Amino acid sequence: MIPIKSTDRTLTEIQDLEAMAAKLLETARKLPSGQDRHNALREIERFRARITALQRLSGMAQSPQPYDLVTRPCTIQAGRFRWDIRENGRPIQSSMESFATEQEAHADGRHELEKIIQVSRL
Repeated sequence: MIPIKSTDRTLTEIQDLEAMAAKLLETARKLPSGQDRHNALREIERFRARITALQRLSGMAQSPQPYDLVTRPCTIQAGRFRWDIRENGRPIQSSMESFATEQEAHADGRHELEKIIQVSRL
């Protein structure tokens, strides 16, 4: 038999995971530029996507709503771009890295959006 967790316990565990992801992101951003930093940021991004999936599975998130993908100029590096994924107008995920063109940012964001949609269908 699979034990059923209380909503309060699940909420606390997901909040702990979110805090852990924030600490990991803070640490990864301190790494020097290069492949190791890039890989660490990608893994953290995947971890955040899993947290979002857990929120949906636990019923903490709203029922599936339309997603939208928005590309925007990077506020850190001039001339580069980032993407944001929003659910019902609320940001749920953003790119960790910046991209040389808006098209590159959009393509990468679309890939992440497809993963979120696949997970939400589980």
